[in-house]
Amino acid sequence: MSKLQLLKSILEDSRAVIFDFDNVIVDSEPYHYRAYATVFASHGHRLDRDEYWVEWTSRGGGAEGEISRYGLDLDPIQIRKEKDPIYSRFCRGGKIPAFPLALKIIRSFHRAGFSLVIASGSYQRDIRAIISSLGIESYFKAVIGKDGIEKTKPHPETYLRAVARTGFKAHQCFAIEDAEKGISSAQAAGLKVIVIETGITRGFKLERADLRLSGQEELYLLLQEAGLRP
Repeated sequence: MSKLQLLKSILEDSRAVIFDFDNVIVDSEPYHYRAYATVFASHGHRLDRDEYWVEWTSRGGGAEGEISRYGLDLDPIQIRKEKDPIYSRFCRGGKIPAFPLALKIIRSFHRAGFSLVIASGSYQRDIRAIISSLGIESYFKAVIGKDGIEKTKPHPETYLRAVARTGFKAHQCFAIEDAEKGISSAQAAGLKVIVIETGITRGFKLERADLRLSGQEELYLLLQEAGLRP
């Protein structure tokens, strides 16, 4: 089956689209890295940028994984407490840009009548600060951040909450993701997954997705072929 046929099959069975946020809608991962790198540096540890993309962004190891790998005498809860206000300043300052094609993709789904929800490992306040500055907040029925989430991705809790906010069943929703942890989370919640490669995740092991695309441009072009317009 061709990619277009797979996409059409997913669209025909679905009423809602659940978007990951970081590195899917906005180019925010470099800012998460900068915030964490600042904190770890203050404790005498250097974050390796390339390792960060694999271990943090894709696999979801987080501060716990970094501390464990390097045997650091640090508390991950305290690390995040120091990191959060640094990253929030980037969000409120309008520094974090959207991917231009992501905005067109969002408008395409909205215009076609899909219910749209964000399911992210970032705080809701930071997500809303960004989407408000981009003028796209009204497109989304709900924003699920890590606020109140006991187990973040790859655990399915984030996507289970997102599905509940769409008003539909899990089999009527699909996720757009870019990372291993997101694929695992969405599929465990009962969703089909479209994964888009990015400059950060290209070459990572993302084969378990229902549809794997080379990037946002391929998704946008396939949506046009499927009859969705921005």
